[in-house]
Amino acid sequence: MTETEMLTPADIRQQQFSIGWRGFAALEVKAFLDQVAEAYAALMQENEALQADLERQQAELGEFKKREQLLKDTLINAQQVIETMKANAQKESELLIHEAEIKAEKMLQEAFSRQGRLRNDIEELKRIKTTFAAQVRGILESHLRLLEQSEASE
Repeated sequence: MTETEMLTPADIRQQQFSIGWRGFAALEVKAFLDQVAEAYAALMQENEALQADLERQQAELGEFKKREQLLKDTLINAQQVIETMKANAQKESELLIHEAEIKAEKMLQEAFSRQGRLRNDIEELKRIKTTFAAQVRGILESHLRLLEQSEASE
């Protein structure tokens, strides 16, 4: 038998020894071989059970590794989505601020323009008032002269 061949309990039980001068007690050898075969059989069963358990655990470990990788991938994707959402929110807020600044600038320009028009209107009204006052004064002075002439001629 070579080293790579598996020794079985049956091999142990069937092992024959040659009997020499004053050899072994055959019944004792037989009993010992039976005992060794039983122990070896129990070890083989335990080894098979351990091997099956190891295979099951390795399969479970493979599943856990797949789940772990899936969770890692999901986490990475979630982080990428969050980063994209942050970038989009930042861009959107910058755009809103820019639009608000443009609207504020436009409103300010309109206010300055209206203020300028109102100043022009006020100046025009002052000129009209001055002109009107001068005209009324002229008319009153003219009427006053006519009245004075009328009184002087009476």
